[in-house]
Amino acid sequence: MSRTKSKSQVKPIDFVERNNLKGILAIARDWIAMLLIIAFSIWADNIFVYFISIWLIAAFQLALGESLVHEAIHLNLFSNKSWHEKLQFLYAYPFLRTIYSYKEHHFDHHKDLWGEKDYIPENYNFLGLNKPQKSLFFILVIQPLLGLSAIYFCVEILYNFNPLKLKNDKKLLISTIQMVLFWLIVIPLFYFSGYFHLLVLYWFIPLFWCYSGYSLFSEVEEHFNTLSGTRSNIDPFFNLLFHNGGYHYVHHICPTIPWYKLPEAHKALSVTYPNILLDISNNVLETYQQFKRDNSENQVTERFNKLDELRAGYLPLTN
Repeated sequence: MSRTKSKSQVKPIDFVERNNLKGILAIARDWIAMLLIIAFSIWADNIFVYFISIWLIAAFQLALGESLVHEAIHLNLFSNKSWHEKLQFLYAYPFLRTIYSYKEHHFDHHKDLWGEKDYIPENYNFLGLNKPQKSLFFILVIQPLLGLSAIYFCVEILYNFNPLKLKNDKKLLISTIQMVLFWLIVIPLFYFSGYFHLLVLYWFIPLFWCYSGYSLFSEVEEHFNTLSGTRSNIDPFFNLLFHNGGYHYVHHICPTIPWYKLPEAHKALSVTYPNILLDISNNVLETYQQFKRDNSENQVTERFNKLDELRAGYLPLTN
C-alpha cells in the first residue's frame, strides 16, 4: 500500500497480495505444533495431560482446517493458484472436506449474506439459537463438552457429500473420491504399522469432540446477534493462534485480502467502512456477552440495510 495515500483513499484492493512462503510457513506452524503436543502427551503418559493435549491439538486443527482452508478456497494461501487444490491433503482432506465442496458451500454465504442462499441462518436455527427460551451456555459450552457438537460436524460433512449432490456434480464427485483415497492410504498405513490407536487418540477424538466444539463457537461468533451483520474479534492472542480469523468484517468486504494483511486492512479501512467498528469484540468473553445483548427492532432493521457492502465482497474472490 502506498504511504502517500490518505486514510480516506485507501481501498481494499491495496491489501491484496499473495506469498507462497507465508502460506507454507503457516501450514507448517500448525502441523509442527500438533506434532509437538502429541509427542509431549505420549511422553507424559498421563490421562490429565492427554485431555489437555487434545483440546490444544483441536485449537491448531481449527487454525489449519478452518482458518487456512478458508484462505485456500479464496486463493489467498499461495501465489500459485493450482497449489490450493494440489496441496489440500495438508489442510482439507484430514478434516473430511475438500476445497471444492467447501467453496461451493461457502461462496453463497458471501454473495447472499443473511439471505435465502446463505447457510448461516439455517445453521443458527438448527442449533436452536433462534428459540426465545434458548440457553446459550448449554448450546455453546455444555453441548460441546459433552461431545454433542460432533452431531453438527457430521451433519455438515453429510450435507457436503450427499449422494444426490455427488451424482449431479462431477467435480464434487472427483474431489470426494480423492479425499476417500487419501484416507484409504492413511488409515491402513497407521493400522498395519501398529499405530492406529494414535490416529484415533490424537486425530479423530480431537477432531470430532474438541474441534467440532471450537468450530461451532467460531461460526456463531462471526455473525450471531450483530448490528452490522458480521462481528470482528480483535484479540491479539486469538488472531495469532487462528491466523487473524477474527477480522471477519474486513474479510467480507474483500475476501481476497490474505490473512496476514487483515489487521492492517481492518485498521485502515475503518475510515472508509465505519460499520467495521459496529461489532468489535476484544476477547471471547466479550463476544459471549454480545450474544446475550438485546438488539431492538430498529437496530435489526438498520443492520440488514448495511449488508450490501458485505455482500459486495464476493466480486474479487478469484483475483
